[in-house]
Amino acid sequence: MDGCGGKGSEFQFSQVNDNGIRPGPCDPYEGCPPPTEIECIMVDKVYEECKVTQVNTVDTDLTAIAVGEITDVTCVRAELFVDEDHPLVCEKLPCSRVRSAFYYRFIFRWTDDAGVHTFTSDPILVEKIARMNRANEPRLDVRCEIFVDCIECFLINHTVVRCCIGNLIVFKLFANVQLLVPAYGFCPEPPDCRKVVPDACPTPSDWLDTIIWPPFYPEQDR
Repeated sequence: MDGCGGKGSEFQFSQVNDNGIRPGPCDPYEGCPPPTEIECIMVDKVYEECKVTQVNTVDTDLTAIAVGEITDVTCVRAELFVDEDHPLVCEKLPCSRVRSAFYYRFIFRWTDDAGVHTFTSDPILVEKIARMNRANEPRLDVRCEIFVDCIECFLINHTVVRCCIGNLIVFKLFANVQLLVPAYGFCPEPPDCRKVVPDACPTPSDWLDTIIWPPFYPEQDR
């Protein structure tokens, strides 16, 4: 019996890698060890991809809500916005074309005579169409990976804020296929997780492990 009233866990890691090979980079001189087998795996293989980038300029007039003069503006973030009325579209079109349509919104913080406020924009539509050589192949599907970023926000007069929003759309034509790949067997059993003490600050050593130590001049090996 264990402390929870049962016989104890019967779970075991089976068929794990027992040849000492672990995930990580190979030796820069000796390279990787030879594989132990060739596996047939099912994956999404990318046959063609391309990217579209742009920076949108969006002006927001705060005259109706600002109290006095705006003295400071800070961009908080930009984010995709998806709901029933604002769907994310990723599709193939005739004539070897692909299309992505999505909505985003951005958030910035501003300071006026009444204090600090936060503004969230209405959803903004972006639509992009691109030509891809293999988009007309019926067995290839399209996937759209979309990234939005609030680059910066600044004042262009006393009450109008201009935000620069970066958009990156990556189109991928892919198919689910079976591939032969060299392998080393199953993955090894993972290490134990690091314990976290609730409501306790990290030790100085733990904290230093999470930051980039400030550089000294000249550069020193540490």
